[in-house]
Amino acid sequence: MEKNFIIVGISSIVLVAIMLLTCPKEADFQKHLEDKYSIVCNEVDFNCTQKKDQKEEKMEFVSKDVRNGVFFIKIEQTFQTETKIKKTYSAVGIFGMFLFSSEKTF
Repeated sequence: MEKNFIIVGISSIVLVAIMLLTCPKEADFQKHLEDKYSIVCNEVDFNCTQKKDQKEEKMEFVSKDVRNGVFFIKIEQTFQTETKIKKTYSAVGIFGMFLFSSEKTF
């Protein structure tokens, strides 16, 4: 019985360490936006471009909401197009990847 407690304890410590070391950062979300949604941002002037269907759409960065947890990150970024349409991209990051990624247009 004592052996089981030791195995569970060591496994728990290893899992916590892995989760701490693989929690994504904000810069990883920028790479995720580039890979999944083809959004490339210029960090100097807050202008971004999105390539969609062989067209390039210019967007302006509006806001960012980041919630850093110990083991995960929840991040949401909002952009505004030249036609005043707002697009919000959000995701939850854990284990070095972003899950539940979504795009909302309004």
